[in-house]
Amino acid sequence: MKKSSKEIRHEAIKDIVSKNDIEGQEQILKHLEELGFELTQATLSRDLREMKIAKTPVSSGEYFYRLPGVTLPQPSSTRYGMTSSFVRHGILNIEFSGQLAVIKTPAGYAEGIAQDIEINNIPGVMGTIAGNDTVLIILRENANKTDLITSINILFAK
Repeated sequence: MKKSSKEIRHEAIKDIVSKNDIEGQEQILKHLEELGFELTQATLSRDLREMKIAKTPVSSGEYFYRLPGVTLPQPSSTRYGMTSSFVRHGILNIEFSGQLAVIKTPAGYAEGIAQDIEINNIPGVMGTIAGNDTVLIILRENANKTDLITSINILFAK
């Protein structure tokens, strides 16, 4: 059975991602062009989604595209008293700016983490907005950031 051009392209993408530290889609496109493939960035994005290839952090804190099922060392530095159990549950770090808290997660974790925060009615939280790898928490005017960290620690250290 002859492989389709899409299947051949997917094999090339798997090969590129597994053998290189790729930070951006433009790098993958360049490699594919060198192999004779012609495709748009939109097609590549669709391929990556279909193949479940996502950017994941390495121990240095940088993000590289990886094939599904590849286990990488997680960032070793923690911030704001967070424990290693946070990383197991998808929280890489949390930072504050005024009445906003930003939680960084591995790709695909943000929506579930935001939902867990909202379902548990953490004091001081007005609401959340989730992207792919980031949760924005809007805090009430007098919310205590230490209490928020403690609540998140209790919620995700299970």
